[in-house]
Amino acid sequence: MFSAITRAPAGRAIAARNVRAFVATAQRKTEESQKTIAERAQKNRPVSPNLSIYQPQMSWVLSGLHRNTGILVAGGAYLFTVGFGLAPIFGVDLSSVAVAGALASLPAPLMLGTKALIASSLSFHCFNGIRHLWWDTGRSVSNKGVFNTGYAVLGATALATGYLTFF
Repeated sequence: MFSAITRAPAGRAIAARNVRAFVATAQRKTEESQKTIAERAQKNRPVSPNLSIYQPQMSWVLSGLHRNTGILVAGGAYLFTVGFGLAPIFGVDLSSVAVAGALASLPAPLMLGTKALIASSLSFHCFNGIRHLWWDTGRSVSNKGVFNTGYAVLGATALATGYLTFF
């Protein structure tokens, strides 16, 4: 169909005019400075939406929390492992007696806060990981199942955090 249009004299004229307009536009853009183009692009660029424009939903909130607690638990374990390995080089005692003594010497609110942070991160990540394994079997993947398992994870996390913090 395109070849029939370009064979006709009117079709060639239209095609030639479009090519000339394209070439003129390309030449005009190459003559402008790169700075001007960048400034114009920044002025016309829309601001990307942030999470604050979305209504929080349990699925994405728990997903983000699962990732963050994984980073916290794994990062803490890696740091302690590296510290435990380097402790003899620097003459630091990280035996279980020394660590327990250091934690016991902390003020009670700080000790409970530290225990609650570690316990909540570890228990949430553990229970939510079990939830994901449950989903991998094809169970509870409906909207109702996602909410039910989400509330179960939050309840189990609250119970485990309370137990691990105070006992």
